[in-house]
Amino acid sequence: MTGQPIYFNPHAAGLEVFLGPTEARVMELCWERGPLTGKKVLFHWSGGSKPAYTTVTTVLARLADKELLQRRKQGRFYVYSPAITREEFIEKRLNLVLSCLDKHFPRRPSRKSRP
Repeated sequence: MTGQPIYFNPHAAGLEVFLGPTEARVMELCWERGPLTGKKVLFHWSGGSKPAYTTVTTVLARLADKELLQRRKQGRFYVYSPAITREEFIEKRLNLVLSCLDKHFPRRPSRKSRP
């Protein structure tokens, strides 16, 4: 999460505030299930329509590029596991948002009201 633009959707729910819907679901699965391959992500996917296998593997690779997942080669496949906990992710994202707001909208000293 170093130097990359962050996604922020204040109208979304859960992790989708900070990640796209597919990224959020993949991260939740990795935190719930531990190390996963693209095939295992699809196996554990529930609710709604399943994305294509290529979509899942692309999302896994992008989450690894964002340093949210660790990737290791196991045979012909990559296995992905969380690089940080859910709590650490949320804390880091909140700190980035607050830091951005402080930088671009510095707090002004309050004016004393006159009687």
